[in-house]
Amino acid sequence: MKSTKKRGIIARFQRMLRTIFGATDDTPRGLQERQDMYWIVLAVAHRKLRMANQIQHIRGSTEQSPTSSRHNRLIWQEESSEQIEQLMDEAVNFLDEKTDLSEMSILRLRSEMQKFLGPQVVQMMIVAYDVNEGMRKVNDDEYTFEEDEEQEYKEIILNEYDHVCQLLHNSSGGRKDVITNGTRTPDPVSFYQIKKGAIETLLTHFNWWPGQTNLHAQTTDNEQDGMDNFGFAPKEADSDILPAMRYYHVRNLVRSSLVRRAIAKSNLGNEDSQQPHFTYSLLTFKSTIPSSGRGVFVDGFAPAGTLLSFIPGKVWPKEHLQSASLHTQMQLSQNDPRHQLSMRYDDILIDSRQSPYTVVDNLFALGHIVNHPPVPTASAPLLNHAVTPDLQCENDEDSIIRRQPRLGPNCVTVPINFTERMFEGDNDKLRSYIPNEYEIPPTNVSKGMFEKDNIIMHGMGLVALRDVEDEELFYDYRLSPGEGGKGQYPSWYHVWDEVAMHNRWENDDS
Repeated sequence: MKSTKKRGIIARFQRMLRTIFGATDDTPRGLQERQDMYWIVLAVAHRKLRMANQIQHIRGSTEQSPTSSRHNRLIWQEESSEQIEQLMDEAVNFLDEKTDLSEMSILRLRSEMQKFLGPQVVQMMIVAYDVNEGMRKVNDDEYTFEEDEEQEYKEIILNEYDHVCQLLHNSSGGRKDVITNGTRTPDPVSFYQIKKGAIETLLTHFNWWPGQTNLHAQTTDNEQDGMDNFGFAPKEADSDILPAMRYYHVRNLVRSSLVRRAIAKSNLGNEDSQQPHFTYSLLTFKSTIPSSGRGVFVDGFAPAGTLLSFIPGKVWPKEHLQSASLHTQMQLSQNDPRHQLSMRYDDILIDSRQSPYTVVDNLFALGHIVNHPPVPTASAPLLNHAVTPDLQCENDEDSIIRRQPRLGPNCVTVPINFTERMFEGDNDKLRSYIPNEYEIPPTNVSKGMFEKDNIIMHGMGLVALRDVEDEELFYDYRLSPGEGGKGQYPSWYHVWDEVAMHNRWENDDS
């Protein structure tokens, strides 16, 4: 009987040589990674062109708020399908003229993808820093607001409440994807109802209802399973926990609102600014999937190719993962009931099991809370993607972006390398907003031997597969089939792309 271990070592060594020296990695795993990376690069390039067309509209939209409040929201101007397709052609032509992605080694293609993602990574961290710095007056130990802060936060929360009520009113006829460009997203009413209920909980808790208004009798938090609209179980919490949670619920809602205002102020002064404008923010509420705890929602609009979130947690470099003790390997392989262990294609592991849910410094470090999409229903309509490039696959079933039933994946994982260059000069202050840390730092040899830029931290994020707007985020967990490929999955898990899943977890010894 041949040694499986020996074949596995040989396969890994051959894959390493292909990756380093540029030979085409024609294994299913290599082709799947190449396909995934090509889509991400193309989507990000397409997004950049769409963003450029939005600048003038975004500048004007800050002068006319959708509500009467001074707290403005940046609004994404609707586009026709023809406009989107034309920009897709431009993005494809740009990539063909600039780089020959099809001839790149896996290593070079990884580097190219990081260059495309880099500006979004930096911009997100700048936003997180700016918003947090503007809210540092509060005393976190007391879980109370100073008088001026309470007035400001109350006004922002009430503005958010007015806005979501208006959106619900506008949707009362049932929007259900009747959008001119044909690329927008599922019916947002569920999100509006959850957000409205969550805000009502805070207005009642802090007695912030204006005038004589008080809806306490009508706001029961919809605790069907003991959880309120924040995905928090107040009746099970200790008496000192509830005030702390409500305090941070307010802060998180305020931060989400401030994201769009901060970007508007920082970019309006530059006529030629090409920096991303935030027409969205992220919020954690009770998931729309029953009995699934919390979920992450996009509040606003983010085009396909947007880096939406970071996945926080401890980072295990490949060499330390392979040499970890048997006890550690058992912990990493078996103690993950919420499936918060994420593996990059380069075999770097992100362990998010101890990452916080509510008290987070980087407001975009919420990727570990994003759920796997629920099982599709037979009557679910097909999704018309905003981005549908031809990846020239021999079999269309291989495409990760083929049309999926509604409520399927709307974002996808992507490796992120935080490099020294990102934190030069004034950006040095952003280092504390990296949402990851090494469990054991990589060796100097493994850290810099094949990398073009000095990587100070490896991480992961989520990129929008399609346009997302006022909805819950979902990404395909692509769980490993397990030993022997038996496919012993949790009862809630649905395999959305069987081909991609098997390619991703191709056995080294096959």
